[in-house]
Amino acid sequence: MEFKKILVPVDGSETAEKAFKVGLDMAIKHNAELFLLYVADMNDAAYPVLQVTLDENGFISMRKKAEEVLSNLKAQIPVGTRLTALVKIGDPGRVITSLAEDNNIDMIIMGSRGRGAISSFIMGSVSQYVLGHVKCPVMVIR
Repeated sequence: MEFKKILVPVDGSETAEKAFKVGLDMAIKHNAELFLLYVADMNDAAYPVLQVTLDENGFISMRKKAEEVLSNLKAQIPVGTRLTALVKIGDPGRVITSLAEDNNIDMIIMGSRGRGAISSFIMGSVSQYVLGHVKCPVMVIR
């Protein structure tokens, strides 16, 4: 099977870092374009159970965190590797599946769990959602 476009959703977690390394290795091996995607999940920002809301400073902080995560990963990518790095806002599962479909992604490599207790639960459900809603192969890294 040939992989021309590989998508790696990232969030700064340890499992996302592992997924990034696997994705980068595969992109280099297959001379594929690597898509790094950071999804700012508004459900984390305004979680009804926690009664937390996100103001303008919160959005700026989220954007800054996304750029920091992507910048750290981009620094590890060899020159000449084709890269598309994106920050999107929305439901992670839906954003990942939509981006995969819109860009004809050949493979998704993602972490099994995200950051923190709530995010761990959410990321677990994100990987399950993605597995059930895309046509391309998905590799889930633990």
